[in-house]
Amino acid sequence: MRCNFLIAGFLCAVVTASVGAAARPGGVGTIGGQVLSAEGKPVAGAHVTLQDTEGGHLQVTDSNDKGRFWFISLPEGQYSVRASDGGRVSEWRQDVWVAPGEQTNVVLHLRPKK
Repeated sequence: MRCNFLIAGFLCAVVTASVGAAARPGGVGTIGGQVLSAEGKPVAGAHVTLQDTEGGHLQVTDSNDKGRFWFISLPEGQYSVRASDGGRVSEWRQDVWVAPGEQTNVVLHLRPKK
């Protein structure tokens, strides 16, 4: 009889854990980072562009007063990120990987446009 209670308790725990895992949102992550000048100072108001691996334009955001930016709730995969500010632009950071439940950090350095 005691064995039946142990088995029933174990099965209940397994079912509860499975339902809890299924209820959690998954498969999305965040790209966050900072835009810096060539001198290494934060750049407020820089335009940050996010593209998918095929070069499709997905989102644009502006850096805050500390040069920080975020793209949230992104499906798992690879992205490219770039910042610009008037006459300055950063290189494209390619192959930025987003993993579920994680934030991938990127630092973008603005340089004068060539």
